[in-house]
Amino acid sequence: MRGQRIGLVLAGGGARGAYEAGALSVLLPTLQARGERPTVLVGTSVGAINAAYLAGSAHLDAAEATAGLLRHWRETTVDQVMRPLRAQLPLLGAHMIGSLLAVPGARVSSLLDPTPNTTNLKRRNDWAALRDNIDRGCLHAVAAIATEARTERTVVFCDSGAGVPGHRSHTLDYVPTELTVDHVRASAAIPLLFPPVRIEHPTAARGWYVDGGVRLGTPIKPALDLGVDRLVVVGTGAIADHTPAPDHPDDPPGLGDSALNVLHGRLVDPLIEDLRTLGNVNTFFADHAPRAQRYREARGKTPYREIPYIFVGPRRPGRLGELAAQVFRARYRGPGALRSPSLALLGRLLGAGSTTHNELFSYLFFDRAFVDELIMAGAQDARDWLQAPPGPAQPWQVEPLDAFATPAGNEARPTR
Repeated sequence: MRGQRIGLVLAGGGARGAYEAGALSVLLPTLQARGERPTVLVGTSVGAINAAYLAGSAHLDAAEATAGLLRHWRETTVDQVMRPLRAQLPLLGAHMIGSLLAVPGARVSSLLDPTPNTTNLKRRNDWAALRDNIDRGCLHAVAAIATEARTERTVVFCDSGAGVPGHRSHTLDYVPTELTVDHVRASAAIPLLFPPVRIEHPTAARGWYVDGGVRLGTPIKPALDLGVDRLVVVGTGAIADHTPAPDHPDDPPGLGDSALNVLHGRLVDPLIEDLRTLGNVNTFFADHAPRAQRYREARGKTPYREIPYIFVGPRRPGRLGELAAQVFRARYRGPGALRSPSLALLGRLLGAGSTTHNELFSYLFFDRAFVDELIMAGAQDARDWLQAPPGPAQPWQVEPLDAFATPAGNEARPTR
């Protein structure tokens, strides 16, 4: 297996990116010891943020690189991600009133102001090292997925020493570029919550962009198009094909329920389908179906290939939302709200306490204690995958992921 190109795909999920960091702290050192460290890094939204950090530290030992990623997550506060809510709400209200009255220049582009995050991303990522790691061959490619706001096309901003995929796709536009903080910010610009980001370079892709998860929550296809032989996927939503039951099923759904449906529809459901498809192609088509291969050749596509994969994600729907609720109750009741008035207010605005609202809140809960819980959960789920039969000697799976094996605790388990 040495010499094969390994891809790493990181999904979106806001504050849940800390879960990815925990999983990577276990996976990447293990893979490096096997000579299988990923050299193609592809991310959407917060996954793009994590991928960019790893690309800037690809010259370091995997344990050192992931330790740095964990440190940065533990140092990130809500005020480094967005302006304090107490400062935003009056201005937001004024803009809404001005928009209703058709006041020139008064328009609402988002509910939150992520201006501090630009400074945070510039500080935490070594952008010069990212470029150098590609030039020196430590990496084959790093890509951030964004959505062109006007056309709704999915754009893959790809920094690669070997160029971008030559074939055209009806779903993706591949744009070669030197990856910058603006491309990553655009990938993480969650619609409604955060404003679109203007991209000026490269000129051919100039325009306004929003979160890549709008169209491509887990960018497995770009990694495959970039020629990977094996694939590591880290998701922030449970692979099990169902969502938690509502606390009060007879009540009409609120704004939080609708927003959560959108997030799951963009981040979780496509991941389930992509992993099923990957396993099915491995099992039924790759090297086993001459007619299917001839059909692809006739359409100008590359033949199906068997792609062994690793997948780490929460084992049970609602688990990360439950963690968010537990931490919020423990830290932000009564006088505890003074720890971070922004988080206390955000939790109450989103109705933290019900199952669906806890899930939504977990995407924005940038709290150190919650980050620690997410890191531990990601690390444990990664260890569970590596220890599942046949164990660390062969962590790769070919068959479809069994999303329906739900033993005690209602947790889906990998079957390898």
